[in-house]
Amino acid sequence: MIDSHAHLTMFDSRELPAVLERATAAGITDILVPATSPEDLGAVASLRMDSPIRVHKALGIHPHEARHLDDALKARLERLLGGSDVVAVGEIGLDYHYDLSPREEQRAAFRWQLALARERGLPVVLHHREAWDDFLSILDEHPGLPGVAHSFTEGTGGATAMMGRGLLIGISGMATFPRGDNIRDAARTALPARLLVETDAPYLAPVPHRGKRNEPAFVRLVAETVAQVRGVALADFERETDTAFRSLFLQGQ
Repeated sequence: MIDSHAHLTMFDSRELPAVLERATAAGITDILVPATSPEDLGAVASLRMDSPIRVHKALGIHPHEARHLDDALKARLERLLGGSDVVAVGEIGLDYHYDLSPREEQRAAFRWQLALARERGLPVVLHHREAWDDFLSILDEHPGLPGVAHSFTEGTGGATAMMGRGLLIGISGMATFPRGDNIRDAARTALPARLLVETDAPYLAPVPHRGKRNEPAFVRLVAETVAQVRGVALADFERETDTAFRSLFLQGQ
């Protein structure tokens, strides 16, 4: 099983070996680690783990940090994307909930990073919160760009909109929450080749760990819930999501 989105750089480095040991024991084979901020960009790019788990990287600037995306940071991101273990640009997108960066700067950063991903032939890891119309509009300026809308919450209609644009959706531990009907609806709607599971660790721990620190081992709980919602065997669902992950991120490997 693969955790398609976990922020390993947000864990204390002294804890990471034990976190990865638990993930290995849970059957996790691969983890995608996205960057978010200028500081996190370097931390993800330099991340090296002594573990049987394969760690893949996505490098990008989160919408919260869009105000920092000046020419120097753009040049740094362009350089770091050349790393052999970098498989995507991300996480990038729009977040109008907190508005930690001005919306105009978020939109400009999103557009620039989408264009960069196309230039480099890389898929994207997308973040969206309370900016749906602008999110879709900007995506439509870059048609055909592959990627995943992570920690997806937009329900059946949103899932259909993403699939219609050739994108995957990533389902997080929120699918296990009592009020997560819209997320379960999206998971039920998605085609097998368009669905990933993730933790978004250390955030969004699934039931029964809700409110505690999340970690990659818990992606199995997400998968169990989604498999049940979809009415398929867990082993079959694991194969489907692993295949979808590899098809999106690891085609050249």
